[in-house]
Amino acid sequence: MRIKITSIFVTIILLYSSHGYSQNQNYGSISYNKAINVSGKQRMLSQKISKAYLLIAKGIDNSEIKKELNSSKFIFEKQLDILEKNAPNSAIKLSIKDIRRSWNDFKAAIDSPPNFMNSAKVLELNTPLLRKCHELVLSIETSSKYNNQFFKKTNQDLASTINVSGKQRMLSQRLCLYYTALSMFPDKKAQYKGVIVKIFSEFDNVIGDLLINSYNTTEIEEELGNVMSQWEKFQINRKDFVNGAFSLEDVFYTTNSLTKSFNKITGIYEIISKST
Repeated sequence: MRIKITSIFVTIILLYSSHGYSQNQNYGSISYNKAINVSGKQRMLSQKISKAYLLIAKGIDNSEIKKELNSSKFIFEKQLDILEKNAPNSAIKLSIKDIRRSWNDFKAAIDSPPNFMNSAKVLELNTPLLRKCHELVLSIETSSKYNNQFFKKTNQDLASTINVSGKQRMLSQRLCLYYTALSMFPDKKAQYKGVIVKIFSEFDNVIGDLLINSYNTTEIEEELGNVMSQWEKFQINRKDFVNGAFSLEDVFYTTNSLTKSFNKITGIYEIISKST
């Protein structure tokens, strides 16, 4: 009888250990919060690539924009490889597979000669790709929250903060993309103005939300102050912005600067998550 009880006890321990082992604390070789940050950058890159392509098609063909287009394509593919290699479950793997299908179509469009007809195709394909990249972020965030609950971690809301802050990078690039489209396709002016209004409002509202985030450090607050000082000229002249009154060069450099600031802010949130 004693041998039988011992055998049952060992079996229970093995089953428990096996279950614990199957639930990984990390997203492969990287942290979940790093994966959320990286997958969030994929959203931004989809818009940055589209923006650069349209600018070149419009005739603004300088070395900086060409570099943006080429480097962003390379980074998008490499980061997708990293996310796929480390994917911890089938749901995330399926999401990445879905992105690859959209990326193949999108890449064929951006590899075509930059002109107005092909720019229309890029605009048609960029939103489905963006949507699938966003779905990947949400899938990783969901897996992260389940992981935190399983291992009784206390920083579950940091994953959401990293997602929201990282999304600002995408919104700033998408804003410039559709501002460019507004000047290229006058026949779709009403449609693109509607897109710009929606992006503008979301970007503006999130700045306010992040200002009162409980995880903010002095460095984050200083960077948010920098964001607000850059954003103010658009914010107080919102109607002019929506109507395309700002120079395209001004919008290009300002949105790139906003992207850089939010990349820094999101990176700091990720660092904070390692110590909580």
